Amino acid sequence: MLSIAILTITATLVLFLGFSKNRDLILPFSAAGVGVAALCLLTNQSLWNEWFMNMMNISGPSKAFSVLILGLSLCIIPFINEFRRRGTEEIADFSGLLIFSLIGGIMMVSYSDLMILFLGLEILSIAMYILAGADRKRLNSNEASLKYFILGAFASAILLFGIALFYACTASFRLDAEVLQNSTLLNLSFLIIFSGLAFKIALVPFHFWAPDVYQGTPTIFTATMATIVKVSAFGALFQFISLCNHHMTEWIYWLLSLIALTTIVFSNILALQQKSVKRMLAYSGISQAGFILIGFLNLSPEKSWSILYYLFAYSTASLVCFLVVHFVEEKSFNDDHSSFRGLYFNNPFLAIVMSIALISLGGGPLTAGFMAKLFVLNNAAIAGNIALVVFALIFAVLSLYYYFRLINQMFSHSNEIKSWSIEYPYAGILTVLSIGTIIAGILPNILVDLLK
Repeated sequence: MLSIAILTITATLVLFLGFSKNRDLILPFSAAGVGVAALCLLTNQSLWNEWFMNMMNISGPSKAFSVLILGLSLCIIPFINEFRRRGTEEIADFSGLLIFSLIGGIMMVSYSDLMILFLGLEILSIAMYILAGADRKRLNSNEASLKYFILGAFASAILLFGIALFYACTASFRLDAEVLQNSTLLNLSFLIIFSGLAFKIALVPFHFWAPDVYQGTPTIFTATMATIVKVSAFGALFQFISLCNHHMTEWIYWLLSLIALTTIVFSNILALQQKSVKRMLAYSGISQAGFILIGFLNLSPEKSWSILYYLFAYSTASLVCFLVVHFVEEKSFNDDHSSFRGLYFNNPFLAIVMSIALISLGGGPLTAGFMAKLFVLNNAAIAGNIALVVFALIFAVLSLYYYFRLINQMFSHSNEIKSWSIEYPYAGILTVLSIGTIIAGILPNILVDLLK
């Protein structure tokens, strides 16, 4: 794939630019390389595709997942400039690692051979293990990196064991291979592979790493974990279920329903207790993952747009939230709820865009989050899982409490009012994301038509 070749060359050159005196070119060059790769995907440009021996196929939903990953990275790359205050030496390292993680993400959402899935997962994971510990002088960042690495390695081992069992049943790593062994062993391989992917998605009971890692990781890279990594993992799960659908028995879909319900219930209950905004957003992301998993019930290629729509709605809102948290942390040196008190009077712009994002995450009307929840719950109702829809609605309403509790803090008067602003490029990105959230909520057909 030409896009993967472009990203590889871009990432390598970015790392070498770190040794030069022209470090001001690092971020523009990184964004240009990612932009060209996205353009190649959109225009179906390919190069040397036979090198992959048909182990990947970037078309249809895979293409949409890949473009979403690259689009999110274009919003994150400019914010890496925030690390310049610590010196310019690290900018190239962080940018290069982020671009390498995109290569892994694209491989994860477009594989048709399980070896490509494992390779893509490791490329993405290794880059994120390093970025989680980007703030070397903070103990929390080092701890987050170590936790993520140990648990990530454990999840990779589980995934590899599932792949081995799949190979034992099919004598092939291809998902469309003919089954040679009994269905019990094959179903066990499906269950273990799903468990490995559920770790990256942070579904209950594989979620326990997320709050600690999200809180300790530098917030800009927490935003990367919450968006790019989650989109990549859901894309990998989509590929797995859609290509193996004819081999899967009905009990697997009941298991997905149970995990989705458990995820929504536990994450929302735990989110109510959080005083750290990053931990609250971590549990919020776990809850959103449960809603997205509902979209996998009664899955067919024609219905993939509802999953993609939800991922777009979640990613744009989550990205805004974490980026706003970054700026608040820079001023208050922590992410406690109390740090957001009076934000509207200090920086009205950040308070407004974060309120829009939080309302969208809660499923408020006139936002992309509302339509996203409507689409996936409608899918569950069509599949006949009415009980799941009812419980999901109850806990969606419950989630509004902790979202609006933070909004209330931002618009409450504070004893100290110190006006401050952010640079225009950052404000522009946050504005585009917020407008996209509103437009997708008011005119969902525009995005739906693009995704179909």
